[in-house]
Amino acid sequence: MKKQLMVITVILLIGISGWLLYDNKSAEKTNGNTNGNTKGVQPGFEESSNTISFGLLDENDKVVNNGSILEPKENKLEYTFSLSNFIEVERDYALIVLDNFKQIPFTVQGKQYNVYPFNAKANKTVEFKTSISVKKDTSEIDYLVIKKPNYFTEKLDIPKMHSLQEILPLRFQVKNNSQKQKTATFTPEEMFNEGPNDTIFISKQKEELTILPTERSGEDIYISVGNINEEKENYNIIALSNWKQVPFDNNELVGNVLVNPGERKVFKFKLPFVKANSNFQVIALPRPYEVSEKDYESTRAEGSMRAVIKP
Repeated sequence: MKKQLMVITVILLIGISGWLLYDNKSAEKTNGNTNGNTKGVQPGFEESSNTISFGLLDENDKVVNNGSILEPKENKLEYTFSLSNFIEVERDYALIVLDNFKQIPFTVQGKQYNVYPFNAKANKTVEFKTSISVKKDTSEIDYLVIKKPNYFTEKLDIPKMHSLQEILPLRFQVKNNSQKQKTATFTPEEMFNEGPNDTIFISKQKEELTILPTERSGEDIYISVGNINEEKENYNIIALSNWKQVPFDNNELVGNVLVNPGERKVFKFKLPFVKANSNFQVIALPRPYEVSEKDYESTRAEGSMRAVIKP
């Protein structure tokens, strides 16, 4: 599957779309600039097309290819982020940014955020200017968009959970003179070579992949990293609580996992303590530091199903 543009377009499944069309969430104030555009950043995706298209625009309003190499100017990356919400309901989103897979603050419209929430009206486009300060050793920058960040799936509802587990990623190399970064290699507690498998999954048992809608803070769960493909796959994984990065049990913020075909590696994880209900999700980013616009797989991000951490 080839992606010429950096734009990622999500075509919603009929079942998921049915849920979205009946979403009665009240309107909220838009943080970004919602304009009257009826065409997305990717040609062919227009108003009422039941799609979401998003990407970065440079200073000349030209689309930046996903997976391409970004060149900082005075140690900054400054682009306009554009998202076309061409579905029939308005929706809340949140943007986070990773520098070498670690969450960093960034600036939107001159104000600094770790998590930037924004609202998109039905069949409208939201655009806002972003600025990221990069370091000399920055090799990869990732923009991750979260759908409905404040929605909690406390009950087992497969269509909703499948829709919300999807992460909308934009991944780029950053031009610098430093060597490729190294990430701590995680040692699994157990490995399985048969039975159910998934790229990234959280469950209460390590032997089974059982969906975990809710769990109490401080409890132990298991993170599974699997490979359903025919070749070895390399992932960097991160964990987010309330859309803020949290460390794994070895105090590392990022873990590298190499998985053979048909293999599933399992890691124990203690949920962070929270004072209020918090969304929890683990994200696997394949082929770290090898992102390329010619390799679609290297521009992906796979999310586990969300779990709600309760105090």
